[in-house]
Amino acid sequence: MKKLRFILAISLLILQSCAKPGEPLDSAVSAGSARPELVSYNYLVELPAHIQQALVATDNSPANNPITNDGATLGRVLFYDKNLSLNRTVSCGSCHKQVTAFDDDVALSKGFANARTTRNSMSLLNIRFYKSGRMFWDERVPTVEKQALQPIQNPLEMGLTLTELENRVKSLTYYPDLFQKAFGSPVIDSVRIAKALAQFERSIVSYQSKYDRVKQGLEAFTAAEARGEQIFLTAPNPGPGGGGIACAGCHTPPMFITSTPAGGFAFPVESGINGQNRFKSGSLRNIGTRKFLFHAGTITDLNAMFSGPQPVPAHGVPPQDVAAMIAFLNTLTDTAIIQDPKYGDPFR
Repeated sequence: MKKLRFILAISLLILQSCAKPGEPLDSAVSAGSARPELVSYNYLVELPAHIQQALVATDNSPANNPITNDGATLGRVLFYDKNLSLNRTVSCGSCHKQVTAFDDDVALSKGFANARTTRNSMSLLNIRFYKSGRMFWDERVPTVEKQALQPIQNPLEMGLTLTELENRVKSLTYYPDLFQKAFGSPVIDSVRIAKALAQFERSIVSYQSKYDRVKQGLEAFTAAEARGEQIFLTAPNPGPGGGGIACAGCHTPPMFITSTPAGGFAFPVESGINGQNRFKSGSLRNIGTRKFLFHAGTITDLNAMFSGPQPVPAHGVPPQDVAAMIAFLNTLTDTAIIQDPKYGDPFR
């Protein structure tokens, strides 16, 4: 009995020495025990003509990192793998939830130690169509690949160094084969991790909304929706910061996103793009079901954006037009993309 107790005590000391500071003891045992359940999915779908035309004009995919099925599959596993955070409690998918169109359901997200992020989690829908490729609300990084590693290294979000990240991924038995399929060899490094994550993120394209069916001639807008589209495309915003720019000037159809906006509006105090108090325009697709909008998450939903207690000034649509505008924006909701298993968590 004494001998057994001695062995158990020594085993416990060994486990404690393996666990990193701030990391639960059981993670040293359980890391990598859960394996992703993978099936073959097609990430190279044929997009409708109106979206394909937009992609040709605005695709930010670099020549050295085109989307492949194996690359996006690896990216999906990395995206949802909680082993990529310091204490193995959060993943990229924790703050970019599929069910909420790949943003979060709170204004500011929780990181690995429950600290809040300093800005709202921006939706990843259609980022491939942001021609400049610049990422984050303040556009501080030049590519999706550069963005992919930033949250992992952020001390509030996931908390790893790149060396720790590489060692974590190398320690997990399911990755060598995935890297082999994606890149032709089992070599694991942060460059390949970033490329795979970027492939998966760029594959998240919304194209199955009512708006898309209308543009393909398969359905028709209601009178209110059609009126809302015309307001969106042509009516200038008279409010402060609007500058006479129609909504489409910053949210260009069919993806309702542009990296070269015709205008914009200022947020007070905060420093954004190039140190100015202005921020990136994200895609408006699925805006009707998303919560906590804009860089600080201060606007609770679409209705509040137009007519809440503190509507955004530059979006000051006249009261008689609000219902039509909302009706049109709701046609951008794609329910398929928030349910499609190829974008879901493979560890479930």
